[in-house]
Amino acid sequence: MITLTIILETLVQIIGRTPFWVWVVLFVLIKRGIKLSQDNSVSLGRSVIMPFIFIYWGLDRVLESFKYPLLTLILYVPMILVGAFFGYLLYRNRKYYVKNNILFQEGSWLPLVIILINFSFKYILNVYMSVNAESMRILNFNLIYAIISGATVGLFLGSLFKSYRAKQLLMG
Repeated sequence: MITLTIILETLVQIIGRTPFWVWVVLFVLIKRGIKLSQDNSVSLGRSVIMPFIFIYWGLDRVLESFKYPLLTLILYVPMILVGAFFGYLLYRNRKYYVKNNILFQEGSWLPLVIILINFSFKYILNVYMSVNAESMRILNFNLIYAIISGATVGLFLGSLFKSYRAKQLLMG
């Protein structure tokens, strides 16, 4: 039976072995998510940053380490579209308005929740791969990684598309 001590020791090792840049990324993402909880101006350029971070993080791992990168990518891309569809649905009630010829969106805690879910899935998958390096050579794991990574990145893109549509409708 696993004791609480073993679980805590394992968690300390995992957290301690996590590269510093991962904690910096988490801090920046949380800061951005908190900012999005308040009404703020919409910058489509800034909105691309988070999806880019997660896409880069996922693709770098797939292309550098996976035994089946092509099959993984073949599944990854459609899963981005699935995630984008659900992301758009999640943000369907988000309100936008124009003030001083600038597009604003009402604040919501939903982006922070999506950021934390995205980060958590990526972190857990990467910890698993670090602990079990063989997983990157197993087709089923490669495909599971593609499904999770693609769908979670797509959530961001659904939000981005919703903002883009609001800009088209409200600002011409």
